[in-house]
Amino acid sequence: MDEETVSAEGAGQRRNSAATRAALLRAAHGRFIRLGYERTTLRDVAGDAGVNIALVKRYFGSKEGLFKAALAANPRFLDPDGHVPSGVAGLADALASQFSADAWPEFGEHPVLMLLRTPDEGDLGDLRRAALQDFARHVLASVDPLPDVGTTERELRSQLVVALGVGMAVLRSTVAVQPLGDAGPRELAPLLRLALRALLEEPRIDADT
Repeated sequence: MDEETVSAEGAGQRRNSAATRAALLRAAHGRFIRLGYERTTLRDVAGDAGVNIALVKRYFGSKEGLFKAALAANPRFLDPDGHVPSGVAGLADALASQFSADAWPEFGEHPVLMLLRTPDEGDLGDLRRAALQDFARHVLASVDPLPDVGTTERELRSQLVVALGVGMAVLRSTVAVQPLGDAGPRELAPLLRLALRALLEEPRIDADT
């Protein structure tokens, strides 16, 4: 066998390995988002991907390893293409798109639910908090800081924006309350702009006023 043939076989194996790993991550995303960590099994993930369970352990070691890899590969909630929205209007448009009905057909539900359906303990709890804090940091990065608002309050405001988005995802998945359940970007964006202006542009409001 000549060197060119060996090289071609090696490239094919790398492509197959990458395709198998990607298929397992897609299957894991779907399971973790819909069922949560506890109810997801490696056997089910392997079955969804059409591979032997031994390959899951080979690539990821354990269910926790698979979860960590799936979380690392999770789409960014506000900038799936690597771009942070600019200004309140851009942020509202991003939220309206990301949290609208049928925004994630490949997963069936919003990826943020993967975090909510994870035990708040040990490394998994730390990963969950870190991911949500990262979401809040992206919110802050998209708007200009208010000069009269301190760091702690700015963080609180950004986390309230995260809570708004997470609440939309939860209501859709657990209650399907209408008209929110079927609302799309066109309906959501103008109302989200109103809410985000109050949270991210208004100066501090004295609790006694």
